[in-house]
Amino acid sequence: MEVKSRNTTKIPKTAEKKKPQQEPKYTEDEKKCIVDLKKLYLDTIKLDVDLQKEIYNLEKSYENKHNEIYDKRNKLLEDFKKQTHGGDAGEQGNVANFWLKVLKASYTEFISKRDEKILVYLVDIRAKLYNEPVVKFVIEFYFEPNDYFTNRILTKTYYLNCLPDADDPLSYDGAEIYKCEGCKVDWKHSEKEHDKKAFTSFFDFFNPPTLPDDPEDPNYCDINAILQNDFELGFYLKERVIPKAIMFFTGEIADCQSSESESDSDEDDDDEEDEDNSSTNSAAANTNA
Repeated sequence: MEVKSRNTTKIPKTAEKKKPQQEPKYTEDEKKCIVDLKKLYLDTIKLDVDLQKEIYNLEKSYENKHNEIYDKRNKLLEDFKKQTHGGDAGEQGNVANFWLKVLKASYTEFISKRDEKILVYLVDIRAKLYNEPVVKFVIEFYFEPNDYFTNRILTKTYYLNCLPDADDPLSYDGAEIYKCEGCKVDWKHSEKEHDKKAFTSFFDFFNPPTLPDDPEDPNYCDINAILQNDFELGFYLKERVIPKAIMFFTGEIADCQSSESESDSDEDDDDEEDEDNSSTNSAAANTNA
């Protein structure tokens, strides 16, 4: 039985299939053919499920090798801090504040000035994969002792579903994150100081909102959107930020929002260029006429 808490959120699956406006009329032979085609499609879904599991298991088999590399990365950063006596915590470009700058480069809008003072104590971020008894991954944030909270490790767990919906298997679209679970941050100071209503904080990441059971709840859509974004951020941390941390640090990879905004900007530029070309062509046509 699942125990509900304010740090645990589960997203119920919603059917995405849309009924056609007008039901097509099929002959009996066509109906039989469609049924047979859907059975074949189910066979491809079964293959895809097996493929997703094998891919995840293969990724899991390389986890130790990745961690050996991450251990070396962590040692390099530790040695650098010792050589520079920790550096100046205010110098964000300093390698001593490596993970602060990585997070700022990858999640700019989620980190406040207040968060920065805490994140200078962040010394490592890792992802742990699990395939038994459930498929999930855990993002672990490692901190040095600090004046803000007692936790040495803060965690965020994401649960994956690799199986099709038993009630609607044809809607299967690959493995997906369906639940996330945060952790309790043991603040040393008054809880009121860290009231999430007072300011937006990176540490809200560890306390996801709870989705109402009733889809008709007025807050359902907003909370669902927040959680879907949370799932994307968790996957982004695992797949890009952790392995490519140095590239975020140097600025060779931009914020996760940037590619989308740059793409939108490019599209806008293309649209404007098309409009200019269209106007030029029209003017030329009128002149020739």
